[in-house]
Amino acid sequence: MNRHATILLIEEHPIVAECIRHFITTNKPLCKVLVVDGPEQALTALRKESVHLVITNVEATSPQDSFAFLAVLNGWNPPIPIIAISGSPIEELPSMAGGITVLHKPIDFEILLELIDTMTLAAQESVLNGVSLENFLQMLEQERKTCTLRIISGYQMGYLYLRDGRLVEAKTGTLRQKKAALAILAWPNCTITITEKCPVESTMNLSIQYLLVEWCIAKDESRRSSTSLETV
Repeated sequence: MNRHATILLIEEHPIVAECIRHFITTNKPLCKVLVVDGPEQALTALRKESVHLVITNVEATSPQDSFAFLAVLNGWNPPIPIIAISGSPIEELPSMAGGITVLHKPIDFEILLELIDTMTLAAQESVLNGVSLENFLQMLEQERKTCTLRIISGYQMGYLYLRDGRLVEAKTGTLRQKKAALAILAWPNCTITITEKCPVESTMNLSIQYLLVEWCIAKDESRRSSTSLETV
């Protein structure tokens, strides 16, 4: 999987840094890799750039300094996923580093690529609970947002794809397009995960307002049918 992401690489050895940077940009051409050689430069870069992943070297000769810097990174707001590369096993690292992912040298570059995929995706997602899907879709339409929504309700999961505030695709189970969108709108207690990308081809170009009007009509008809059955 390949997606736009900005990675901050902290490595004091120029040859090692260039090797890692070249490997990442060759295999992930949409990734931008910022290279710095120490904590001060890293903090400066983090204040200037929106970073989706930090990869940092942990020196076995000065682990306490490394742990202190990792603690600063781990408390960054908004949170940033971190890969800590260690030249030798440091037993304290996983517990002291909290949720930081540890990768030991020599680096397995295939694993590094997998981590970049999963961790940058998580960094670009936001999760909403207890939010009305109808109201949220109206807001996205008004702001002409491009994004992907993953909707989860119990054991059900579906996707809504928006480009410039219009619905261009919807999927759940075997349903697609408008039928899928209407089915998803009927789900209760949804959790919404937002990714600020729309990676699919457009199969429709539907106004959210039109979709919600149709959903309201379908909902009213369903209620009337239920009421009629209860009175029989």
